Amino acid sequence: MFNIAIFGRPNVGKSTLFNALVGKRKAIVSNISGVTVDRNYGFVELNNICFNLIDTAGIINEAKNDDGLTIQTLKAVKDADLVFFVTDFSTGILPHDFELSSILRKTKKNVIHLVNKSDVKKSNFSDKDAIRIGFKDIIHVSSEHKKGFDDIYHSLIKIENFKYSQNLIATKNNNSHKINISFIGKPNSGKSSLINTILGNKRLVTGPKAGLTRDIIQIPFAFMNNNFLLIDTAGIRKKSRVNDYLEKQSVTKSMLAIRISDIVILVLDSKEKLNKQDLILAKRALDYGKSIVIALNKWDLIEDKINLKKYFSEKIKISLSQLNDVKILPTSCIKIYGIEKLLENIIDIYKCSQNRISTSDLNKWFKFLSEKHPAPMVRGKKNSLKYISQVDVLPPRFIVFCSYPNEIPLSYIKYIKKNLKNKFNFSGVNIVINLKKTLNPFINQK
Repeated sequence: MFNIAIFGRPNVGKSTLFNALVGKRKAIVSNISGVTVDRNYGFVELNNICFNLIDTAGIINEAKNDDGLTIQTLKAVKDADLVFFVTDFSTGILPHDFELSSILRKTKKNVIHLVNKSDVKKSNFSDKDAIRIGFKDIIHVSSEHKKGFDDIYHSLIKIENFKYSQNLIATKNNNSHKINISFIGKPNSGKSSLINTILGNKRLVTGPKAGLTRDIIQIPFAFMNNNFLLIDTAGIRKKSRVNDYLEKQSVTKSMLAIRISDIVILVLDSKEKLNKQDLILAKRALDYGKSIVIALNKWDLIEDKINLKKYFSEKIKISLSQLNDVKILPTSCIKIYGIEKLLENIIDIYKCSQNRISTSDLNKWFKFLSEKHPAPMVRGKKNSLKYISQVDVLPPRFIVFCSYPNEIPLSYIKYIKKNLKNKFNFSGVNIVINLKKTLNPFINQK
């Protein structure tokens, strides 16, 4: 598929352009420069053509090409078939734009110069400066109002190898389903480093400073004939500490990542004790119906490994009873330890989450269970459990029909869930049980 990278200095509207072309607010945008850190990929449908679009961090100092942001941006340009070089109509062409354009010319890539924010009234823009930049195709656009996009379309269809790429895009819906895996946790728990270790390259910007990741970044990956979509998220602090607008946006994006996931990896820093924030994140994922795998990261720094793993297992069983059978797997990015086992467990849980149990088998088991341990009585009346039915997978969702659904205690639901997992091999899978009142078949008869 044809890849196009967006390139330019900070705060020229690259992420706004990315969101406008992709058709959704996939990238966080702000008047503060430097919000974008990692490469962000999106799929674009423009009239009757399609392509991959790559949002990048703005290069502040092209001479300092060893920092993570610059490396990620230059890697995106290298992987691209074409580059959108974005400048700002309101500020005009700045000396930094000329410096960046010289970098692009050395790559020998096809370049389209997009002059963004062309709808503003006050401007320092000069056509002579735009020509001096040196790129033949110059298009004035307004990302905020989606103006100039037809001109982008007409420029793209003139490119010969772009026409060929359209044939490849036609088959995009025939691809096998990707297992969506989101990595969540507190800041600096090693989420991005863990994803880089899985990928085998430094795809994401990492460092000792907490909060480097702001957006959710989705990265395709394959392992043992399974296709994954690895989703990196911003670290989530206690709600009371989140005051900054950008951080609030990042938290919102992280919550979205959980919702679109099939399985959630809760990344814990094994050097720190399990605390309330970790449990809140785990519960949030469970509330969304997601299965969880816990990665005890930075395992290479732990000396008493046996007792520490025992501590985490016992603490989770006490603090979060819904996670009694959760997989707790040590990982190390430095030693590249536990990565394959983590992926194998993800695949197993994903497959188990797709299990569908026949209604007859379910009710044979359910009749035995409810007779062995009936539901508590309601004001002297029997709360009859009539039958159970599976209505969905990913997560497996069951409906229990009974006389008084609002009177079934949480402890009894946990009892049903625990036995259901053991009987039908849902180990490590978050299953959802809903209660529904049994309708009287004679209520409408006279």
